[in-house]
Amino acid sequence: MINLLLVTHGNFGRELLKSSELIIGNIENAESISFEYGNSFETLLNKVEEAVERLSKDDDLIIFTDMYGGSPYNAVARVSGNRSFYHITGINFPLFIDIAVNRDAYSLEDIAEKIIKNGKKSIVFVNEKFLAD
Repeated sequence: MINLLLVTHGNFGRELLKSSELIIGNIENAESISFEYGNSFETLLNKVEEAVERLSKDDDLIIFTDMYGGSPYNAVARVSGNRSFYHITGINFPLFIDIAVNRDAYSLEDIAEKIIKNGKKSIVFVNEKFLAD
């Protein structure tokens, strides 16, 4: 099983998980950590360390952060030094649903490649698309 962890600013990760469950049903082995206004970076770092220890103990783990260079990203990057998990930043709704549905059908390496490829496809400049059609 590939476990999923969302580490994001505010409630973005929690709501992304809940919204995904509206479409595909319960998502097992998935958690979120929110970095909220007033939280310290050290508190966030401790939460990430605890979650990584728990979720990567017996299974593979993919951690998603919302934006490159932000505090959630930095906390995960700091924890990654001696741990084995995949970290993908720039999570969005279609990308998360894709991984949640397909994570048991692919190896960890294959799913990471699929995520990046499909994530790029999920960003569409609608005005340009309709002008081209």
